[in-house]
Amino acid sequence: MMTTISWGGISIMDRLTVWEKVFAEFDGRPISGSFAVEQGMVKVTTLKGQRATQVGVFNTTWLARYLLRELAAEGKA
Repeated sequence: MMTTISWGGISIMDRLTVWEKVFAEFDGRPISGSFAVEQGMVKVTTLKGQRATQVGVFNTTWLARYLLRELAAEGKA
């Protein structure tokens, strides 16, 4: 049995953001970060930076890898 806690009409589960690891390659080296999908946005974070974009029609994992490579190009991954 699962208990849902509600506050102001919004359940705690509605506010939970699940972060997943994402891996890619940039200039021949492995890079990694974390990503989450929240309110129609894909958000990627590394120890040195973060980037986000709207989901649109693309696969969220593909978008996360793309954003991770952009961060790497800026020296932030």
